[in-house]
Amino acid sequence: MKSLLQIFAAFSLILMGALVASATNNPVAGMAAMSAVAAGITYSTDFELFPSVPGLHALALLGLKRRHNKPSIGGNKRIYLVLTEDLSAEFLNFDLALTTGKFSGAIPLVTGKKFVEIEAWYDTTKWDGEMKPGGGFTQGLEFEALGYDADIVRLQALLYETPVNVIVQGNDDNLYYLGQKYIPLMFECVGTSGVKGTDRKKVTFRAKQDGLTVPVFPLDADVTFAITPLAA
Repeated sequence: MKSLLQIFAAFSLILMGALVASATNNPVAGMAAMSAVAAGITYSTDFELFPSVPGLHALALLGLKRRHNKPSIGGNKRIYLVLTEDLSAEFLNFDLALTTGKFSGAIPLVTGKKFVEIEAWYDTTKWDGEMKPGGGFTQGLEFEALGYDADIVRLQALLYETPVNVIVQGNDDNLYYLGQKYIPLMFECVGTSGVKGTDRKKVTFRAKQDGLTVPVFPLDADVTFAITPLAA
């Protein structure tokens, strides 16, 4: 019964607004009259013409103060890769992004599995991220390896259509996590010999993935994860 009354009242309110707009030749006046009458009815009778619906309210926004760059705040110096099959659980999700905005503790790895370190060439490593309404988050990573030898060939072959997650250590020593267990990154690469003696042989590795449920995730200072040490 209450729903029928709300529908009837809403139609009456719209009709009244249209009449006011027509009489004054001012649509804004019609809308203002509708708002005023609706508010008056709710205030005097506790009868809501347009009741709120649970779950449709947006969360309160978060303020963000202006930040000032510190020396070497940009750029990155280390990369750590892990196979997604070596992660024992999906530990990053949208709720965590909403509540804490970072991950703390141990990254869950299958027993005996570890990250491997990649030493990219200086000032060639960068990550990026995007957010699109209805499309989730996009994450990307790019780095360069100088030269072209057996190790680089093996790395290309091992990364071919291989789902991975990545930790990047910035020049500010902060750690950033890219990818999710079930929405991984996969690399492509481009190698070049250069065209003259002063050019460098190099291979550029790139990965980009969309549809993630989280942006690039900062890791807290207490984060731990096992790493296979590089050969001396």
